[in-house]
Amino acid sequence: MFPEAEHTSPSIITPESLPSAMFISGMRVTVIGMVVNAILILIKIAGGILGSSSAMIADAVHSVSDFITDFSVLIGLKYLSKPADKTHPYGHGRLETAISLLIGLFILLTGLGILKNAAQNIFLSTRGIFPKMPGIIALLTGIISIISKEALFHYTSAVARKTGSSTLKANAWHHRSDALSSVGTVIGVGGAILLGERWTVLDPLAAVFVSILVIKVGTEIGWNALRELSDEALSRERQRKLEIAINNVDGIQGFHNLRTRSLGRYVTVDAHILVDPEMSVRDSHTIATEAEEALRKSLDNVAFVTIHVEPGKQVQ
Repeated sequence: MFPEAEHTSPSIITPESLPSAMFISGMRVTVIGMVVNAILILIKIAGGILGSSSAMIADAVHSVSDFITDFSVLIGLKYLSKPADKTHPYGHGRLETAISLLIGLFILLTGLGILKNAAQNIFLSTRGIFPKMPGIIALLTGIISIISKEALFHYTSAVARKTGSSTLKANAWHHRSDALSSVGTVIGVGGAILLGERWTVLDPLAAVFVSILVIKVGTEIGWNALRELSDEALSRERQRKLEIAINNVDGIQGFHNLRTRSLGRYVTVDAHILVDPEMSVRDSHTIATEAEEALRKSLDNVAFVTIHVEPGKQVQ
């Protein structure tokens, strides 16, 4: 009888096996983001005070959360660049997911804070207490913020696609949430300047709309991270690609127990395959290796593959 055997990938894709330029570019874009955020914090605080805009000062607080997030991403990238070790045999991909969850939480709390402040100002306006008329400097500050944060969003998104980093992708959307926050500020400030003091309520009304968008982004990022932390399987479409890959390997009579999960940017795959029970261990090992290679080719981020070989039907 053919003995059951397990074949585990001898070559594992880990951060150190990727081009170091990818991690260097990730560090570079994050440091640039920190510098830009630090400058924007100072500009927004000055613009908010000199321009008498409470919305701009609140926007500065949002930039502070961006700065803190950038710092956490830097720490994460440092540890993600470490190879798998005895205490972390599957690498440090979970850390990337945890940081994405943290970023999602930051964005969510920022959106809720914007919503709270806006609701308070709208309530006061219904009582005849309108926000103070903002100055043109607040409007110019908001425009500078939008341009800067949109540029950071596209730059960080490009690096995230290049490296496959969910952390950088989440951080990119944090930049965009800041840009959306500034859009609300510009609409409110601009409307108040053009229409007069009684229309300063446009500022908090625009902020409500922006806060909903920010909350939506934070919730999606956080929810996706939680799904990954709970070891949710890959999408049906991606699993179908893995199934097709196994079925196309010569010598495999069938398979079952195909299990998948994500570890940061990497994917782990386990599968049980059926082969001729009279086949030698050497031949079954060859088939298992071919199955592993097929799985790696079917998706571009498969890092850990374990193939369990079981006896199938005897070939006549």
